[in-house]
Amino acid sequence: MKEVKKQKQYAALLAQTFLFNETDGGLVELAFQDAECRCMEFDSGEPVYTRSHFSTSMGLVLSGKLTAYKPSEDGSGLPMNTFYPGGIFGVAGLFHQTKRYVSEVKALKRSRVLFLSQGLLQRLFQQDYRIAENYIAFLSSRICYLNSCIDHFTGGNARRRLSSFLLSISERSADPLKFELPGTLTQLAGTLDMGRASLYRAMDSLEQEGILRRSGKTIVLIDLERLKSGVL
Repeated sequence: MKEVKKQKQYAALLAQTFLFNETDGGLVELAFQDAECRCMEFDSGEPVYTRSHFSTSMGLVLSGKLTAYKPSEDGSGLPMNTFYPGGIFGVAGLFHQTKRYVSEVKALKRSRVLFLSQGLLQRLFQQDYRIAENYIAFLSSRICYLNSCIDHFTGGNARRRLSSFLLSISERSADPLKFELPGTLTQLAGTLDMGRASLYRAMDSLEQEGILRRSGKTIVLIDLERLKSGVL
């Protein structure tokens, strides 16, 4: 990990985040130039956050690719999320007294991340209440999303659980109709609490009905509405 110089184009990516919705453009530049807004570069495979060592900052992925995963006993880790340029992480470590982060994050390839410290966020909240409202709205949407995941992943048959999981990835992807699974099918079976054979049958049935197409870890959703109807 090393600190690198902030480049002008990174400010444009910061301006596109939820924080600055319907706010004065000058606040983006103010935040970007602040000493507590730092750009860090990570090599492929390098940890960004561990359970016990993490920054009390909001991270914005500028380039590269990161993954969040739950450590497992066999050392492989259970993938939970993938972050591409524009992705946000780190909010679970802010504004409370936790000494342990919710997951571990590492770079899957050389990546750059813009970190906005908790102190900087507090000053932004004070300067424009709309930034605080945007932050609260983001957290509320995450709570709704996580509760939806709990409802879907803990109930229903294998096909419904898989459909719910794919929809959750679709909603967070830059391209909602084409994305990568965050891990292997074996890991996914563990995430959804089902046998590997059940997962394969569910995936095959969605493919045979023309709802999706799978190539390795890449999923292409052909009929998004039918996938949604299978969950409802």
